[in-house]
Amino acid sequence: MDSVSHAYGQFPPYGTGVAAFESVAFQEQPHPGVMMRACQAMKKDVVFVNPFASISKARRLMREFNIRHLPVVERGELVGIISDGDVLLASSLRDGRIDVPDAPVSSIMTRNVVTCFGTSRVEDIAATMIRLQISCIPVVLERRLLGIVTSTDLLRLVSARSGISTGIGNGTGIDFDGLRTA
Repeated sequence: MDSVSHAYGQFPPYGTGVAAFESVAFQEQPHPGVMMRACQAMKKDVVFVNPFASISKARRLMREFNIRHLPVVERGELVGIISDGDVLLASSLRDGRIDVPDAPVSSIMTRNVVTCFGTSRVEDIAATMIRLQISCIPVVLERRLLGIVTSTDLLRLVSARSGISTGIGNGTGIDFDGLRTA
């Protein structure tokens, strides 16, 4: 069994915040062939909302922190999750602008959240994301949010383990001309 120490972030009972985790002990860079675990791939500073936060506030947080998923936490426990797609589906188009409702996030959140443990294998997390067509899995310990693993985290991990630069262009064989503006 892996030795992983967990620290629960300080979650306010209500409000919005960034969970700060003091320590999650793990091996920084595993040797080639060593299985990576969720605690090694997850983001530990997780932006979250409570169930009573408005959908419009959730959208503002997603834009401010450049994220696509917001765990919903109540009294320190994960109770749901929303995505940018959920926000878009709940919104309407008015006068050429997206009108985001002020309804609570609890009205659109997914309640039965697929989660994993800090000791879950990254390979299993990736396979689950593919099979269920989801793009994030929160990492929990007894319903307490420890972190989140996203598809972007997994792509960064593959890139780092392959020795591939995440810089744009530079002999990658990928044409980035479409990103340039005329």
